[in-house]
Amino acid sequence: MNLIEKYIEDSDNTEYYKSAVDKLNAEQKNDLENLLEKMDNSGAKSPLGWALSEITENIPQFGRFLFLKELYGIINDVEENLAFADDVDENYEDDIFEVAEKLKKVIGDKELNNFLQSYTKGVMWQVTNQLDGTYGFGEVGWTLKEFKNGATKRSINGLHESFNEFEDELK
Repeated sequence: MNLIEKYIEDSDNTEYYKSAVDKLNAEQKNDLENLLEKMDNSGAKSPLGWALSEITENIPQFGRFLFLKELYGIINDVEENLAFADDVDENYEDDIFEVAEKLKKVIGDKELNNFLQSYTKGVMWQVTNQLDGTYGFGEVGWTLKEFKNGATKRSINGLHESFNEFEDELK
């Protein structure tokens, strides 16, 4: 069984996906199979919708997926974030690790980690909105670009549309 068939069978909307895949030509089906394999190897739990959208609508869904996956990696890496904060914030006068230890003693390690992950998720939400241009910029805007073989390709946008539910997309 190929990945297309596997993910169609595993989907909540089998008939829709069968119909959509039937409309693809042989090259598109091959591209879909290859993209599903890449997304599967990258930790996507249900990549069919993402991959089909990329093939049929030319939306860089794999790029969106990888970028969001990296953001969630940052969100969940509390120790590394503390280390980076210690390295880059020259205005913070206390030892960030000592403060973190004091907080752990008061509220607990798990509670502090959950709080810091939630806080970081809020920060990353703002980053996705900045990149998507959902906040006003005046004369200047931002974009995230997909690069393949050194050449600029498609813009990656709509990150805020998938951000909040993205944890459910990972294996």
